[in-house]
Amino acid sequence: MTEDERIDTFLTKFKELEKELLAIAKLKDDYVSFSRALNHIYYNRLNPIVADRDVYDFLKTASDLRNILSHENDVCIPSEKFLNKFIKIATSIISPYSCYDVCTKDVAYASLGMRIKDVMKIMEDDLLTHLPILDNEKRVVGVFSRSSFFDLVKNNPSLTIDEELTVYDFQKVIGLDDHLNESFYFVSRNMNIRRAFEMIIKKKAHDKIVGLLLVTENGKKDEALLGVITLTDLAKLQLDS
Repeated sequence: MTEDERIDTFLTKFKELEKELLAIAKLKDDYVSFSRALNHIYYNRLNPIVADRDVYDFLKTASDLRNILSHENDVCIPSEKFLNKFIKIATSIISPYSCYDVCTKDVAYASLGMRIKDVMKIMEDDLLTHLPILDNEKRVVGVFSRSSFFDLVKNNPSLTIDEELTVYDFQKVIGLDDHLNESFYFVSRNMNIRRAFEMIIKKKAHDKIVGLLLVTENGKKDEALLGVITLTDLAKLQLDS
């Protein structure tokens, strides 16, 4: 690609990205600059890609380059490496990943009959904070979390903790609607990750934390689990430099 072709490609893709960022920002002023839209999206965490500090800083540099090229197109030229990174970032924002693209598909899980000591070993070995509870059809019937012990003992002060305790004994505190401080939502495999990001981010101080997004074919709880998404998964949406 020649230098002029790299400049033209960069400016064309930048214009596409600018249009998308303005749509995401939804600012109502007559004129909204790229930089203002970018800042609004970053500080309000409106997009999982832009929310990454490295991506945000890179896009600010891209904005500076566009401004220079708009006035003096022979002062600087985007390198091939810079252009490829910009195209990759812009494309990921304009055409977001789906939930299935991002989710953890090899999901560790437990059944109601599993002994709690085995559940705790899985969680410890895999550094998990949550473990979906599945039935024989791989449908989610609950989620065991690190707070489940506390919740159970709180409701049953005289409970005896021993090696024979099973997930079944926790039924009243592991149901999807039974967690005191967490929510769990089903999402379809084709939902774009921007929408999932909106669901998982806490909007108000008193809102429950979203512990997991549970990915199924059509986002219904009577379907087999395909994967899970956590806020950590969204934070890992890094792009190669």
